[in-house]
Amino acid sequence: MKVHLLDCTLRDGGYVNNWMFGSENIEKIIKSLICAGMDFIECGFLKKCGISGSSLFDGVCTGINPLISYIDAYPKQNFTLMYNTGEIDIEVFLKDKIPQNLFIRMAFRKNQLEQALYEAGLLVDCGIKVFINPMFTNTYSPDERYNLIKAVNILKPFAVCITDTSGSMTKKDTLRLVKYFDKNLGAGILIDFHSHNNLNLSLTNSLAIVKQKLNHDLILDCCISGMGRGAGNLSTEEIIKKIGQKSYLQINMNGRKIIADIYKKTPWGVSYALYQSAKSLCHPDYALYIENTAVKQQQYKRILTSIPESFKYKFNKLEIEKIIRI
Repeated sequence: MKVHLLDCTLRDGGYVNNWMFGSENIEKIIKSLICAGMDFIECGFLKKCGISGSSLFDGVCTGINPLISYIDAYPKQNFTLMYNTGEIDIEVFLKDKIPQNLFIRMAFRKNQLEQALYEAGLLVDCGIKVFINPMFTNTYSPDERYNLIKAVNILKPFAVCITDTSGSMTKKDTLRLVKYFDKNLGAGILIDFHSHNNLNLSLTNSLAIVKQKLNHDLILDCCISGMGRGAGNLSTEEIIKKIGQKSYLQINMNGRKIIADIYKKTPWGVSYALYQSAKSLCHPDYALYIENTAVKQQQYKRILTSIPESFKYKFNKLEIEKIIRI
């Protein structure tokens, strides 16, 4: 089993600063990660409206903010780009010549599975390397999980991700899912693990997977200094240090200073509200919302556990406000 690291600072970390890193800083972060020997570097999100100087791109080769300007100079480096199913027209990939070192990561909610698999099939048929990223993977029932993997095995993407969107997975939860995927996934498909640190378990869970003797190669998503919305993500520096792979060097100070400056303005980290949102299996945006209200901390658990199942996985301001008023 090989362990690969995928740094998604410019994408998942971008929730902290609205992806406004600035063109110069994006270049510096990418160079820093290349110097560190990062296996995959996620450059950002593909959105309908790209913004110059941000890690939100409206196209790969063309557009207001094309991605090609960042990856063209590094043909031997693996890059990734994520998009949320339903937010863009898949034609944006089919009309452009996608570089061979660019992998496309498709994120989708459970009710978008059919659309996501259809779009993934179009990309795979064009020779594009695809990651399948089902949100809230731990909420899939046994039947739903079986059907997901059955469809993935037919599709044969590059990788499938176990995504802990709510940051609620314990070590036991993590190993149960990883072992199930490892047993049932077709040969050659990599297992990707994307955690959020709401329970302060990102590092613990990731190291627990690394210790397993899996039949599939593993990818761990991480961010410089754990940068990410709310509690943040697995820290790139910490996982590099722990897994002890000699090919990885410390992230150089150039990249770390950029992230440190962002942290001073908009810090992230574990909080009581985020802990309770994770325990309640709901979207972390609910925790971030109530933290910015006059609600007292002793009410957090009641409010977050009161969110109906149909609203748990996608933030709904009207619903949380209604619960707060009760």
